Amino acid sequence: MHKYKRDFSLGEAAGKAMITLPSLLASGVMLSCVTLFAEHNAPRSTRKKRLMRELEFYLELPEKYPQHVMQVTGVQSLHELREKTASGDEVWGFLLAMEGVDLLDAPDELEMFYEKGLRVLSLTWNERNQWAAGAKHRGGLTRKGAALLESMRELGIILDVSHLNEQSFFDALGQWNGPVCATHSNPAALCDDTRNLTDGQLQLLRERSAIVGTLLYNGFLDSSWQIGDPQTPLACVAEHIEYLTEHLGSDSVGIGSDFDGGLTARNTPEGLDTIADLPKLGAELKRRGHSDNVVAGVLGENWFRFFERHLPKQASPQP
Repeated sequence: MHKYKRDFSLGEAAGKAMITLPSLLASGVMLSCVTLFAEHNAPRSTRKKRLMRELEFYLELPEKYPQHVMQVTGVQSLHELREKTASGDEVWGFLLAMEGVDLLDAPDELEMFYEKGLRVLSLTWNERNQWAAGAKHRGGLTRKGAALLESMRELGIILDVSHLNEQSFFDALGQWNGPVCATHSNPAALCDDTRNLTDGQLQLLRERSAIVGTLLYNGFLDSSWQIGDPQTPLACVAEHIEYLTEHLGSDSVGIGSDFDGGLTARNTPEGLDTIADLPKLGAELKRRGHSDNVVAGVLGENWFRFFERHLPKQASPQP
């Protein structure tokens, strides 16, 4: 929205966005993890300002659209959101996540973000930083990274492993006994890319009762796909979901679309051009013989139950 000067209140035609408030409300999306991520193409001071501007933007949404937007910070607000949607209210909820913490200088800086509602955090993007190494670099968890994990556990922040490389993944889970997820990742067995998860990683995630969100980027669904190629078929997404279900269990797989996170209708699967198209995944899974319960889990119930287990039980401080 900031990069392309898109208006969140308008339809998809405004800036070719895959996600806008009208599309979220019309498609019945109840809850999204929204990402704090400052692109890496600017000086550190500029990126810090961008990060804080993003945080301010999200926190202002419930004030700007009080009838339609809620911030979820704990189980109480999660249940309130569900009650509103169940009663027919057009309301969308968001939960704050941070993708990479290279802009933080010390673990104690996390507390301010937690007080503002941050609940999910990945140590890296694709790069190596002071905490750990990301998917495109070598190395593992650092000593400072271990201290950051301790601060996350004390605050109650969920660890997201999607962008860690394999060494950092196993280093982190060797020290982490808190809730863990992979917000947007696919199985490497079906698409061999460093951003995807090996069977060994999936096994450990299963042991930790984690959840994995299926990433809807063609390049992470089909290793032969290149920019400019036709969209991958919807069946390819279903195959990844089925593989994750086989290795994690049917209650541990969801959607991690990454829509508008560098994605467009040109590099996402066929028919998945905006957030309003996500129900097509459910139709494809049903066509392949999956039960209503399994489909409902993938389309959101599994994420809901995961957050119900791991978000703070009591009402959290107001941002």
